[in-house]
Amino acid sequence: MLRRDFLQTLGGATALVSAGSVEAARLTRANVCFITDEVSRNLRPALQFAAEYGIRQVELRNADGKYCFTHEPAKLKEIRGVLKEYGIRVAILSTPVLKCALPSSNVTAAARKEVQLALKDFPVPTGEQYPRQREFLRKAIEAARILETDKLRIFSYWRVEDREKEHDRIIEGISRAAEVAEKEKVYLCIENEESCNLADCGETAAVLRRLSSPYLGMNWDPANGYSTGESAYPEGFSLLDKSRIWHMHVKDRRPNPQTGREQICAVGDGRVPWLDIFRTMGEAGYTGALSMETHFSLNGSKEAASRRSMEGILKLIERQG
Repeated sequence: MLRRDFLQTLGGATALVSAGSVEAARLTRANVCFITDEVSRNLRPALQFAAEYGIRQVELRNADGKYCFTHEPAKLKEIRGVLKEYGIRVAILSTPVLKCALPSSNVTAAARKEVQLALKDFPVPTGEQYPRQREFLRKAIEAARILETDKLRIFSYWRVEDREKEHDRIIEGISRAAEVAEKEKVYLCIENEESCNLADCGETAAVLRRLSSPYLGMNWDPANGYSTGESAYPEGFSLLDKSRIWHMHVKDRRPNPQTGREQICAVGDGRVPWLDIFRTMGEAGYTGALSMETHFSLNGSKEAASRRSMEGILKLIERQG
């Protein structure tokens, strides 16, 4: 989140940053974060990775074999204990809330592929997912409380062929989730996800303008916006209400030199202008997390790819000047 309306510390979405950190106007290693299961599906190796790079916060999605929010309270308390053992806090809990199909809608061909992939991590029959969204949100909020975070990552339903026709239903679903969040004092961060209805900055900004809940903001993923032809910076960035960027995903992308098709690559090796983005976000007073989402492998290894990306992020942090 950026200062103006919603200043944050690393400790929570409602606290104020110190005068010293605002004056610094620069992102630091303290902002850096990563999705643990992008490094290892087991929690301890991921936390050892964090310790090696001096990272003190993580984004939890899948831990020890399943989505964190689906674990029983006893397991969540065990996870919390392991995090405390390593001195690491949870920046955000990633959930598949609203990552489902609107009933009787026609999802895009690209989204249909993602639906099948998503079932591997969240094996709930697709027909059951929409009617259980409120249940999933409630469970996610309970899990977030145990894990001591006040942020949840959510989505905007699988992308439909006719977004204009389904616009009101998309708005209604997000609004209902925000109403629950407001009562529970939990902050929802909608990710601009290329396989969902809010894929880029323009689409996400339009919905956030319409839904003014102080508990609804954005998980900005600059690399995802390219799927619609929108450049991340400065075009996409200029469309956003900066005070409602509360979390960020950091990955890079570039055309494959053989096929010309877009592919994810290590941060700093692609076309996302991360150095400009880091500088601008720092100057604006952003105090949220920069969460590495590896999303590729090197010689079949996600850990090796994560090391390459993490080193790229830390080099850019140092180059801000």
